[in-house]
Amino acid sequence: MKIRYFIIRRLVLMVPTLIGLTLFTFVLLYSLELTHETQLVSQYINPHSKDIAAQLRKAKIALGLNLSFPQQYILFLERLVNGTWGFFPTQFPMFGGLPVLEGIEKSLPNTVQLAFFATLLSVILSIPIGTYIGARPNSVSDNVGRVFSLVGYAFPVFVLGILLQLLFSRAGVVPRLIGVTGLPIGGTMPTFTSPPSWFRAGTTYPTHIPILDGILNGDFSFSWGAFIYVILPVLTITYGLLAGLLRFIRSGMVDSLSQEYVKTARSKGVPESWVIRTHVRRNAMIPAITVMVLAFAALLGGVVVVEDIFSYHGMGLLALNSVLDFAPYGVLSTTFFFGIIIVIANLVVDVIYALLDPRIRY
Repeated sequence: MKIRYFIIRRLVLMVPTLIGLTLFTFVLLYSLELTHETQLVSQYINPHSKDIAAQLRKAKIALGLNLSFPQQYILFLERLVNGTWGFFPTQFPMFGGLPVLEGIEKSLPNTVQLAFFATLLSVILSIPIGTYIGARPNSVSDNVGRVFSLVGYAFPVFVLGILLQLLFSRAGVVPRLIGVTGLPIGGTMPTFTSPPSWFRAGTTYPTHIPILDGILNGDFSFSWGAFIYVILPVLTITYGLLAGLLRFIRSGMVDSLSQEYVKTARSKGVPESWVIRTHVRRNAMIPAITVMVLAFAALLGGVVVVEDIFSYHGMGLLALNSVLDFAPYGVLSTTFFFGIIIVIANLVVDVIYALLDPRIRY
């Protein structure tokens, strides 16, 4: 099967998946409406009014909560397509009273920035290290790699984040010992006494990704100032992600080394380094690519614990605050958005698989 037909088939299969996701999200919304009706319509109520009941009735009609279940689902789909995803409550700490999509628009770039650097660092380290230890099974380096991976699996991310804060923050152990300025432990960018002329409080800079915007505007000091805010969160995420990638690459390498085509290449006198790079590593990378893409998608969905530890204003912190402050539309919209990211990531994985191994297309 040609790759374009394979992609079309996968795109068609995405349709029922997305419909099921919208149905699941709507059922969740419907259950919240039955239990927490007042919170769902709180944006449309004047708390100082004497006739709250009348306002509730009008709000239910405006939101379609007076309709039957199927009618509400159709209305829900229409609003998803139109981009009307509801509002945050006025008391919401990050985006009080604003549309949910605006909150996602402002939070997602920070998470993209975090996910990009964590994934990039993990891939840069895991491929050469995993190739090296996988080509030498049961050696000292392989055993060290196993220990490193197992510790990464077992080490709770919130413990690692707090330890890094204690060691490398501006009041941490390491900066005090060597006499240097430590790293910030919260936020996404420096606070300004006099902001750069191109910076307008997140409304006019082009990508909403501070590091990239600084580079695009030629303000490299700003980019560096924003970059140091992601160092500790990125290191926290990278350790666990790197541990998983190393395990997948190493096991793929060991499995590929015993295949007949590898033995044939060696018997023909092909140099070992060429066998490892060309024959073994390419096949060993197939399962690891799944982990890489899906891990990046999960990070885009928001690393809730890490973003909470470092007060990093991304999608994870937005979802967490939506739950803690009971912002129903915030919870449902972030859940639906995360689901879309995972569905797209699976499509990307399938396409990459098909490119690497043509047998998968059939």
